[in-house]
Amino acid sequence: MNARVPNIVRSHTSDLKLDANLMPRNKTITDEEILAVARSLFLKEGVKASTRTLAKMAGISEAVIFQRFGTKEDLFFAAMVLPEAQLESIFNVEPGKKQVSANLKSISLQIVSYFREVMPIFLSLISHPSFDMQTFLQHHTMPAIQLSNKLTEYLNSEADLGRIHKDNVAAAASILLSHLHNLALSESIGSHKPIDTECAISDAIKALWKGLAP
Repeated sequence: MNARVPNIVRSHTSDLKLDANLMPRNKTITDEEILAVARSLFLKEGVKASTRTLAKMAGISEAVIFQRFGTKEDLFFAAMVLPEAQLESIFNVEPGKKQVSANLKSISLQIVSYFREVMPIFLSLISHPSFDMQTFLQHHTMPAIQLSNKLTEYLNSEADLGRIHKDNVAAAASILLSHLHNLALSESIGSHKPIDTECAISDAIKALWKGLAP
């Protein structure tokens, strides 16, 4: 004889089937793991992304999110931190070795690659209604400042060796970095194709070389 299954039991069984399609509940998930999932969600859906969706993706309850981060706004700003520039890797060239133009191209390609990673995060970050640049700069150093300082340091080293003209170092560093930033931004908004970037970098270095050549 088949017993009638109560509605509440059938409903609970259905819920279990739905949960099976989600990430298993993870009682030991770290803040960093939650932030990584949140970052990917905010990049995809923007500030409107829901904490309910995040909870399902991370395999946790919404309550855990708010216990860890307080508010959705706090979660957003904790997740959308700009990645650090790996300066040693980007500037993996030795002053006095190879042609300066070749070194600058190598550095430039690395910088654009980094900007490609940073740009979507930064554009999402500044789109938040509560974002304030002054407050942001009180807690973070803009990557462009670090890159500018390192690029100027490299060019000064080459100038000390007599391989470029020292008087134009600061201007050259500023112009090149701005150009690389604009290339990455153009890629992000779809007005420039990555395949054209290497040619654009080469053209810029050729133009700058006229002012840098000793």
